[in-house]
Amino acid sequence: MALAVGARIPELNSCSPPLKRWATHPATTDKALVVSLLIMPRFAVIGLGRFGTKLAQELTEGGAEVIAVDVDRRLVEAARDEVALALVLDATDEDALRAQGIDKVDCAVVGIGQDFEAAALATAALRSVGVPRVISRAVTEIRGKILTRIGASQVVYPEHESARRWAHRLSLPHLRDYIELGEEHSLVQITTPESFCQKTPAELRLRQRFGVNLGPLNVASRSKRARSPRPPTHKSSPSPPRTRPFSKTTS
Repeated sequence: MALAVGARIPELNSCSPPLKRWATHPATTDKALVVSLLIMPRFAVIGLGRFGTKLAQELTEGGAEVIAVDVDRRLVEAARDEVALALVLDATDEDALRAQGIDKVDCAVVGIGQDFEAAALATAALRSVGVPRVISRAVTEIRGKILTRIGASQVVYPEHESARRWAHRLSLPHLRDYIELGEEHSLVQITTPESFCQKTPAELRLRQRFGVNLGPLNVASRSKRARSPRPPTHKSSPSPPRTRPFSKTTS
C-alpha cells in the first residue's frame, strides 16, 4: 500500500509536491528509505550578498529550513520573508553561533566573497562549534586552498563555475546546459540534431561513435491537437454515442 502523506511519515509535510508524489506512490513502501531520502537537512547561509541570498531562497523553495546570517541589518531585513530565520549576527563569534542554534544545523555555507578574513574566521568558527559540513565560497584557488586547510569541507567558486558553463554554451551552439561531474566526466544537455530524429539509441550508436552515454531524455510536451468545434446541439437532442478510440467493429 502507498504511504499516507502526514500519517505514517510526518516529515513529508515539509517536502515539495514532486517528492510527496514519489513517496506516496503505490510502489513506495519502505518507510525507512523514504524518511532517509526525504528529510531535508537544516542549512545556515552566512553572508547575504547576491550569491548567499539566492542560495538561501533556492534552498527554502526546495523545502529546506534555512537560517540566513549577515552583519548588515538591511540585508537581513530584505531576506527575512524568504527564509525560516534571518539573523543579524557575527558568524565569527562562536558563543553567538551556539546561542542561535547554528551549531545544530547539518550544513553551513559561507557565502562571503570579498572579505576573505571574515570568510576564513567564519569557516573556522563553524567547524569549532561542531557543524559537520561547512561549504565555503572563494574567489581564487589560493584562497580556496587556505579555506580547505582551515576546515572547509568543500570550496565553491561561483564565478568560475558560471564562466565555465557560459563558455561552453557560447562556444557550442547546440549546448543547452552543462554540469561538470569531475575532471574527466560531465553531463550535458543538447538540442537534438536533425540527423538523430526518428532513430533509436541503438541505431545512433553514440558510445561507439562519440564515446558518450545517453542519459534521461527530456521529451517536450506535445501541444494539444487542434480540434474543430462541435456544432451546437439543443438540450433535447440526445448526445451521439461515444466509441472507444482506435477500435473497430466487425460484423
